[in-house]
Amino acid sequence: MVKTVTSHSLQVVTFSTTLPISEVLSRLDKEVAKPASGAPALSLARGAPTSKEDLQMRVESAVGPSGFLYFNEYNHGWLKLYSSTPQVVIYVIGNPIIGQTMLQYDLRGAYNIPPRLLVLQKADGAGTDVIYHLPSSVMVLDHNERLKTAVEALDSKLESLVERITAV
Repeated sequence: MVKTVTSHSLQVVTFSTTLPISEVLSRLDKEVAKPASGAPALSLARGAPTSKEDLQMRVESAVGPSGFLYFNEYNHGWLKLYSSTPQVVIYVIGNPIIGQTMLQYDLRGAYNIPPRLLVLQKADGAGTDVIYHLPSSVMVLDHNERLKTAVEALDSKLESLVERITAV
């Protein structure tokens, strides 16, 4: 057995807004085409894609205006049982077509694909923070210009989405 530890600098991005968390979540739901059922937008119940074209068609039919899909969410509402903790929700969003542009260069990126957004009600209830790990800071572990270019495109796409959902 060989153990390797790689040091890497993580960048955490935070967008703060005066909008209530309910508004931010509502906007996010629309941007990622979250189905009313809360089930993932790209349903696996329809069977596995049979070709690249089939996957492309499924993704294009399911993405929201942001170009991202809703995959899952984790609502930490149970924290209210212990204190007056603000609302905390983690969204898992992504796009398999975008994901493959990075994973083809380094499969270790699968640990951070699809990306997650932490939507956090401010403690005083006067707004919301949306927090995420900058993809380029967690996925480019070795020098690879193609991977870097692909991940920086994801950085921009994710930033655009968060700007839209937090804009006052």
